[in-house]
Amino acid sequence: MKKNLIVLFLALSFSEIPDKRVVAEWESALGTMIRWPLGIPSDLVMELASEDILYVLVENINQQNQATNNFNDWGINFDNVVFINTDTYSHWTRDHGPQFIIGEDYWKVVNQQFNGYPEESGCQENSIFEYNIHFEGRPLLPDFRGWEEDDNTNIDFANQMNWDIQNLPLYLTGGNFMTDGYGMGFSTQLMVNENNLNNNEFQQIVRDELHLLNYHIFDNPNVLSIQHIDCLAKLVNSETIIIKQVSESSPEYDCIEDFAQSFYELNTFYGRPFNIHRIYCPNIDGGPWELNSVAAYTNSLILNNKVLVPQYGIISDAIALNVYQEAMPGYEIIGFDNDTGNPWYGEDALHCRTMGIFNPNMIHISHKSIRTEEIDSNLSIDIETDIIDYSNIETNLQSVVLYWKYSAEDGPFSAIPLELEIDNIYKGTFPHLNSNSLIEYFIRVTNFEGNTVSHPNAGWHIFNTLDFMLGDINGDDSINIQDIVLIINLVLSIEYNPLADLNSDQIIDVLDIVELINIILNN
Repeated sequence: MKKNLIVLFLALSFSEIPDKRVVAEWESALGTMIRWPLGIPSDLVMELASEDILYVLVENINQQNQATNNFNDWGINFDNVVFINTDTYSHWTRDHGPQFIIGEDYWKVVNQQFNGYPEESGCQENSIFEYNIHFEGRPLLPDFRGWEEDDNTNIDFANQMNWDIQNLPLYLTGGNFMTDGYGMGFSTQLMVNENNLNNNEFQQIVRDELHLLNYHIFDNPNVLSIQHIDCLAKLVNSETIIIKQVSESSPEYDCIEDFAQSFYELNTFYGRPFNIHRIYCPNIDGGPWELNSVAAYTNSLILNNKVLVPQYGIISDAIALNVYQEAMPGYEIIGFDNDTGNPWYGEDALHCRTMGIFNPNMIHISHKSIRTEEIDSNLSIDIETDIIDYSNIETNLQSVVLYWKYSAEDGPFSAIPLELEIDNIYKGTFPHLNSNSLIEYFIRVTNFEGNTVSHPNAGWHIFNTLDFMLGDINGDDSINIQDIVLIINLVLSIEYNPLADLNSDQIIDVLDIVELINIILNN
């Protein structure tokens, strides 16, 4: 009976990783897809290739030779370069590049349809503009080439990688798509309208084809634009999002705030609100098709333990980097200016011109991080994690370890092995923690091939313990014999003190004395 109760508790307290799911941006990446000729600066190319693979789309041997010569000049390690032969029109690999579906013995490259950048209106209630003629989104060059050349890049890429293809009968422009990696998707209304579908029809297709069971479609928040969500918001993990904020004088201010409010009303995969950070985006000189152009700080790239953020040479650049550091403690946050003659714009920046390529053999960790408001006691804080090693589903892991420390201390991190409970769920418990203390922790997993991954990918989670400790009746941040004397006096005098109610039954009695003694003996 006890075993059955444990199984039931775990089933109710933990959300299982979906059998098939679209990979999220912060997951384990092999590298990044870019296109030659470049739309990004050389220092960004060097950073992308410094530790990870650079997949470079080239049309012919002449382009490959040009790229090779420049990469040699920049000192790039060619062990980290893979050329992909395919026709391209644009350098916006984010938009026509691949999404990936992963599952047990399942890995597919999504080949969506792509037809450029239609503009669409939104936020009309605050608009006082009389529009001049605009391009339809990002402009076509004045020659015979067009977006159809970008439409087949995923096929050529998948064939060269020897990966299976899943054809998707939709326009699914990558810059207007986000996912939490657990079956939740996000885009603006333009994505649906581009497909000449209603919302229900679109949601049914992505549910059937991409296993996106919970797809959120937001009203277009810009007066007139390509309405790409990566210029509005940035999911940095499955429960944390950075959302654009504009000046109150902007005609789009109320609409951007309504967009942000939509996320405050949503729950994450783990059934609780998102952690939301706002990032101020001041006015900039934008592209010729842009209205109300502002710095696109949400248009950043997460690449394993790094976050690469566009910079505009303005004061707000440093503030934006600080927002990322606060939202993603321990990650390496790197800013990049663009000196290519094709600068970052408001609807076209670093994220638009790069595309993550993910690891089909990744180890994936799902973990509902500890939040201060959900702690009941500093004495017993449980930790749970659901882990899938996609390289070998049937084999147990070599180790799953919780590392933690008090934030005020320099370290080192203490280690607590997590034990396999059932299926892929591992569990452990923090030691009794000091009251009102900031805790940093992460989980590290190693399989028997020696591959290691952490949650989060870099850095740590943070929470604050309660400002009191059950059992610490005299408030000296220590549980000892003095507290036993005090709890005995409370029992004898039939008085109540919540710090002495260790079993939370609203009574101070011998059961609480026994629990307090056990705490002291086990420390």
